[in-house]
Amino acid sequence: MKKSSSSQKAAAAAAAGEVNVTPTTSVSKPVRKSFPGPRGASAPLRVGVDREAQAEIVAHAKESLRAEVCGVMVGEVGQDDEGLFVHVQAVIRGTAASGGSTHVTFTQETWTLIHTALERDYPRKQMVGWYHTHPGFGVEFSEMDLFIQRNFFSGPSQIALVTDPITGAVAIAANQESGGVTYLPRYWVDGREQTASVPASAVAAGGAQEGGSSSTDVKALEDRLCQITASVEDLRNSLYQFLLTVGGIVCLGVVAIVAWYVREQFRERVKPPEVTSYVPVPVKVGDKTVMLGVGVVKWEVPEELNAIVVEMAKLQVEEDAKRKQEADEKAGATPKDKPKEDSKEAPKEAPQDVRKAEAPKEPAKEAPKPAAAP
Repeated sequence: MKKSSSSQKAAAAAAAGEVNVTPTTSVSKPVRKSFPGPRGASAPLRVGVDREAQAEIVAHAKESLRAEVCGVMVGEVGQDDEGLFVHVQAVIRGTAASGGSTHVTFTQETWTLIHTALERDYPRKQMVGWYHTHPGFGVEFSEMDLFIQRNFFSGPSQIALVTDPITGAVAIAANQESGGVTYLPRYWVDGREQTASVPASAVAAGGAQEGGSSSTDVKALEDRLCQITASVEDLRNSLYQFLLTVGGIVCLGVVAIVAWYVREQFRERVKPPEVTSYVPVPVKVGDKTVMLGVGVVKWEVPEELNAIVVEMAKLQVEEDAKRKQEADEKAGATPKDKPKEDSKEAPKEAPQDVRKAEAPKEPAKEAPKPAAAP
């Protein structure tokens, strides 16, 4: 923009056609959302810029270190419990603008291209401000810049940004309810606070209105402490949620492992035998022989069941031995001694007929033959 020392010259330049800007004061209703920055952030108007939009502005500014370049910022106007804020989400370059070393002009072709890109690429967004560069001569808004902001970007949530690509300094201006323009001391990129340049003249004017620079410094310090407190609170809440999530995951893992172990144990106990093959066996039924299939199964008996079977077999053997021993004790030694007693008493008690029968028979003597007669 042309640098001038009076607003009258700026107005004259606009009337003469040196400034070609389409008014963009129409702003849609604020969106209810959270500010993309820390809670408790303090500024006349909070401005949050996405990282991609910030990088695009810096890249566009560095493309020309001799002539000014310009463009518009696209995003949303949000509102939360702390009030209005601006969320810059994208940038549209003013590719057809005519620029010089100390001025840049939005031509009609520039606006046509900007509105076409806005409707094509960002149909649900709105124009929240404009930006341009001051290569090599600071970031203080000129009278022409302020004139354009007050008359063509006069919405309550529209901003102006100027940057020096050589030094990297940035200044942001916002509209006041009284119709003036104020510099913003800070803005946020991806939630991180960035310092914006405020000219000495603006600081002096602000100090006279607010009661001195010391009061301003104290207010800034209080705001910074509030931001730090809010950041610590957010960190604590995040840590609490993280620990709660990790604890829940660990508990679920333990429950799952226990359930799996119980299931495997039960599954091992009730696992049925697995048939591996069939063996044909001939069986004779009546006068015919038929083949029967005998299944060969595989059954892995759990170790604890094997131990039980062995123990039961052992107990059974011990029980059988005990019964046999008891039977032997009941029988006693009588069956062994009885035959001997019977053998001793038998000769005494045997009847005579038996003794006679048992007595050895003497051979019968032959009768003497009669003597022969002489």
